[in-house]
Amino acid sequence: MKPFEMLVMIKAAIGDEDLTACRGRLEGWLGENGANVEEVFDLGELPLAYPVNKNRRGHFLLFWFNGPGELPQAMAQRIRVDEEILRHLLVQRHPAAIKTIRRSSEEREDGKRG
Repeated sequence: MKPFEMLVMIKAAIGDEDLTACRGRLEGWLGENGANVEEVFDLGELPLAYPVNKNRRGHFLLFWFNGPGELPQAMAQRIRVDEEILRHLLVQRHPAAIKTIRRSSEEREDGKRG
């Protein structure tokens, strides 16, 4: 099992229920392909640098998971047919990424509290 991370950009115009359904579909597809989802970060809705399929904003989700080496191809096939997903990037995760993202998310939460 290799460690992967996948960043998914979803149409911002969909509602909360559709966003939750899309997230559930992605987690289901990962599970069907033998992946163990470690963590899912909801990065929120952000403006895009340029329009993507006439969308100027996107909702971003970051998935951390372990899975077999053939997983990226299987996920790309599934994601291509989902109309709510504008773009995705699936790469093998570097071990240092875990420490960096956890540290920055803890700092953000400390800033909200203080």
